[in-house]
Amino acid sequence: MNKQLRTMLLMSPLMLVSQWAASEVAIAQEVSEIIDSVNRSQMPAQSKQVSVDKLIKQSKQDSASMGQVTSVSQLRDVSPGDWAYEALRSLVERYGCIAGYPNRTFRGNRATTRYEFAAGLNACLNQIERLIAASTADFITREDLETLQRLIQEFESELATLGARVDNLEGRVAFLEDHQFSTTTKLEGEVVFSIANAFGEDSDNQVVFQDRVRLAFVSSFTGKDALYTRLDAG
Repeated sequence: MNKQLRTMLLMSPLMLVSQWAASEVAIAQEVSEIIDSVNRSQMPAQSKQVSVDKLIKQSKQDSASMGQVTSVSQLRDVSPGDWAYEALRSLVERYGCIAGYPNRTFRGNRATTRYEFAAGLNACLNQIERLIAASTADFITREDLETLQRLIQEFESELATLGARVDNLEGRVAFLEDHQFSTTTKLEGEVVFSIANAFGEDSDNQVVFQDRVRLAFVSSFTGKDALYTRLDAG
């Protein structure tokens, strides 16, 4: 009995050391597992943070690129099916506004940018002004003038960008309206005086004074027509 007790007492320190070592290993393993668990739980957050940063950076880049677009109208072209395209092409064909193609048309099978269109519109407006100033535009209609004004309003910003006289465009259209019938009137006058008498024996005639006055107004609206108005007296 005493021998067994001594043996147990001798072995107890070894058992304690062994248990303590096993306990330390278990604790270390548990701590390691906890750390790994914490790291795994933090990794999505870091990943999310990186993703958010990327999104913010991309958003700033997109905002910067969008800031380069100054007008929605810059994103649109004028296609052959648009009313404006057909309206300008009609003016081009009627008044020869734009040279370049054999028939002076746009060849309406392709789209054109709004700035190209505005350049054509400005050229057409200038051409019509020249025709009216030269009194050769005998076929300019009010419908064409209204079409011009509508086109000017639609493409005012592009005309301004191209350096056109946008601030005076309303006045230019008003000029066209006021001078679509450029009336020129010439006054022609004629005055005839005559004195008549008969001479001879046994003549009882008296001296007669006669006169005739004519005023003629010759008016032209287009330079190719004439309207005569005559007043006669005498």
